[in-house]
Amino acid sequence: MMLSDFVFRPYRATDEASVMALFRSNLTPYFLESEAADLCSFLRQDPGPYFVAEWGDGTTQAGQVAAVGGYALNAHHAVLTWGMVDRCLHGQGVGRAFTQFRIAECQRAFPGRAIELNTSQHTAGFYEKLGFRTLAIETDGWGPGLHNVHMLLPA
Repeated sequence: MMLSDFVFRPYRATDEASVMALFRSNLTPYFLESEAADLCSFLRQDPGPYFVAEWGDGTTQAGQVAAVGGYALNAHHAVLTWGMVDRCLHGQGVGRAFTQFRIAECQRAFPGRAIELNTSQHTAGFYEKLGFRTLAIETDGWGPGLHNVHMLLPA
């Protein structure tokens, strides 16, 4: 597998089932089943800039969704939203490349803004390698055993 095997494109409503399959592939330890309704609601109410990484033409998985994620703007910062990679692709560089793409899109849309995100203790180290720093940790913030780690990438 090479990163050139993937195409990054805007999310379409027809991608919802694929996004939910990615979500389910990441249950325990990365997400809780109780978050599924929140994700569905997010996808159905115009998620704003939200993207899909799908396998490109010439691959046996052509058109299948491999990763998703987007960004938004809150009162102070840009924010990365609902990012995830198919669990079978963890550790292969897809998440890093796709997150760097999302960061670049976010910086282009909101120049000079820091980028924040909320993630779990299981993925905080991944984001630290991309330059994010931890601002706060809320123990069991997402649910029992799943802490909410609030992080920021300075502008």
